[in-house]
Amino acid sequence: MTSADPDPVPPGERVLVLLRAVNVGGRSALPMADLRAAAADLGHADVATHLTTGNLLLAPGPGSPGTLGDLADALTTGLTERVGRPLALTVRTRAQVDDLVAANPYPGPAANDPAHLVVVFLDGPARADGRMDLSGYGRERGTWRGSEGYVHYPDGIGRSKVTAGVLDRLAGRTGTARNWRTVLALQEKLAG
Repeated sequence: MTSADPDPVPPGERVLVLLRAVNVGGRSALPMADLRAAAADLGHADVATHLTTGNLLLAPGPGSPGTLGDLADALTTGLTERVGRPLALTVRTRAQVDDLVAANPYPGPAANDPAHLVVVFLDGPARADGRMDLSGYGRERGTWRGSEGYVHYPDGIGRSKVTAGVLDRLAGRTGTARNWRTVLALQEKLAG
């Protein structure tokens, strides 16, 4: 999962790298120390991780590709080679994260139920903006906006039928999700 994002890599700024399906449900183990070391070995600076689910922050090193899409491709190749297994990822800038937080269409769940509100970070724009048709799945509601989706799981995420595979099919893209608390923590780390 890479990004076709033509936006330029912001010089001197950290970016957020979100890996898909890392350390989830006891499978796909990847120690965060190994991930940080691999990113540093690729020449990136100010490397850090948040939690153990593949949230990597880094300042792209000298000679990094000029666009976010190219950076995502280079990171996918380089990190995959260094950790010894295929990885899927997408990249976001601080400005993009600030924008998606400000555009959240579900302020109520963000304030009162942040563990059950997720942002799906896609590898490109969803096939259509606007409300997701989740009527056949339960009480979940969702909205696509560009390369992100927002889904509120009022009855919890673990038993929901609105899985990553369902969201990928609806979007026509591949994505990785983070709950609202994690998104806000990552936003803060990008700003700091």
